[in-house]
Amino acid sequence: MRLASLLKHRRKARRTPPPAEETPRAPRSAVARALRHSAAAANYRSAAELGQRIATALSTIETAVLAIDAVNDRLHEAAGLVEAAGKTDNLGRRALLAGRYDDVRAEIDATVGSAAHNRVNLINGCKIGGLYTVFDIALDEQGRAGLAIGVVNLTTGDAGLALSPPRSAFADSTEIDAILSEIDAARTRIAEVSLSFSDHAALIADRLAYLQKLAGASPIESHLPVGADMTMPQASDDALPFDLELVEIETDEPLGNA
Repeated sequence: MRLASLLKHRRKARRTPPPAEETPRAPRSAVARALRHSAAAANYRSAAELGQRIATALSTIETAVLAIDAVNDRLHEAAGLVEAAGKTDNLGRRALLAGRYDDVRAEIDATVGSAAHNRVNLINGCKIGGLYTVFDIALDEQGRAGLAIGVVNLTTGDAGLALSPPRSAFADSTEIDAILSEIDAARTRIAEVSLSFSDHAALIADRLAYLQKLAGASPIESHLPVGADMTMPQASDDALPFDLELVEIETDEPLGNA
């Protein structure tokens, strides 16, 4: 009987789990501090991610502006060629100048066609991704502030800068005068687009600087996928209207305080 009682007592002891140790509660100040750090880390990540998207958009605009500057240089050269043709009666000399002028037109189209960043070209007159005529840039996570930049056509075709080829090789003075007028109009158009794009780039750069402060040590860099900027197709004459203007999304909220 004593042996049976002892075994019963041991079995009961094995079935009874030891009392659980109580986990000490963290002080309220420590909990609040941990929550603040967690929220701050989330804000840093959010600012860095938004900043990366904005930095990529800024690089897209800057790529377009650099290409526009190069086109403006070519237009300056083109004007010099046509003016030189108008000052000589030598048809051979005029033909040589006309040949170089045609090369300049081709260089303009090549420059415009290669002005893509992250598969977006803002100046070749082609729809973005084959769908969109406007480049939308969100400046906050909620989409309350942003920019919408319309794609423009700066190719030499009729829907773009409308720079005619020298069909008579500058043998006709009337053609020389007409092409000089086209170049003047193209330079005016280039200056307008460059100014608008530069203004938008400055606004985006200010926003990016603000987000960099929020992101702290987290780097904000432009994101460019591998193979993103392959050769882009040239626009056809009816791809987009030539006079598509830049449009800004209005917002009542200050961009630096979002």
